[in-house]
Amino acid sequence: MKYRGFFVLGFFFFLNPILPQWFTKPATFESIWSKFQITPNIVSEAYTVSSFPILREVESKENEEYDYYFQLCKFQEIRELTEILSYLSFYDALLQIKRCAEITKSDAVNLEKQIKKKLFELTVFPKLEILSSEISNADNLNLVRELQSEWEKTVYLYSNFYKPHEVLLFGKEREYTVSLNRILYSDMPESKRRSSLLRLLQDIKTNQKSTYQLFYFSKQNPWNLADLKSENEKSKSYFLQILSSWKNEPLFTDGQKLQLNDLRICLEKLPTEEKKIRIFGFFGFFSDYGRFSVENPIFETKENLTKLLYIRQTLFQSHHFQKRLENVMISCKNSVESKKEL
Repeated sequence: MKYRGFFVLGFFFFLNPILPQWFTKPATFESIWSKFQITPNIVSEAYTVSSFPILREVESKENEEYDYYFQLCKFQEIRELTEILSYLSFYDALLQIKRCAEITKSDAVNLEKQIKKKLFELTVFPKLEILSSEISNADNLNLVRELQSEWEKTVYLYSNFYKPHEVLLFGKEREYTVSLNRILYSDMPESKRRSSLLRLLQDIKTNQKSTYQLFYFSKQNPWNLADLKSENEKSKSYFLQILSSWKNEPLFTDGQKLQLNDLRICLEKLPTEEKKIRIFGFFGFFSDYGRFSVENPIFETKENLTKLLYIRQTLFQSHHFQKRLENVMISCKNSVESKKEL
């Protein structure tokens, strides 16, 4: 009997190192999110758990509404300008085409000017202008550097995810850029500047988290597909189709064409039947730039076609296109590698 206690203690002594493996707690979302920031990938639990419902899109009804007012608009120039605007901001385009259906000829010139102004505003992505020499407070300077890092993640990484009901191309990214520039260079007490910077930093991180959370847990997609295999097949086909149309795009450099070809090869390696790899994770990137890869609309005026081509050129040669492309490639490669662990 006296050896029985020794045996039990000995048994638990040898068992103890194994216990953590048997009773490992499931990873929290915070740990999943932290891991993603270190090693970006498109691993998702969306089709293994049901944390979020599938939300049906209302885009078809909105498109019908746009088409209805487009037919009522009697001014060809406004129709063409609005069509260009729809690439950048569908809701702005919807608003303007509604106005066109209601105005008289005397108001048409003024509406044309408004649309052209909006096109110019939306084509140019605002620059983040951080001048360290202008920031006198050392604590604020460290905070601004952190903000810049999070801004870059938002613009170049998290923007590649799906953003349902997005009303404006780079809407949130523009908002953060303008806000940060305003806080940095407006005349205000340093204490107020710091509190404003902290609020903006928190807002940016919260938005990043919710964007990734939606991808990781929600089955929501613009095609209303309810199973992962169908969604992966649709995503893969859609992305490869866009890459194919970019193959002979004269706006891309030879270096970019090589990068795009490498991305095509990587996408083809991604399995459509893997339960945790969700190819849809690149939808934001391909949707934002792919919309400009469709066949050019037929315009009566050459000037309007030139406007559309200029917008395409501005976007394809932008810093955000290049950086986002690089991040999609990194995530794709990481996801191909992750197949070994899943």
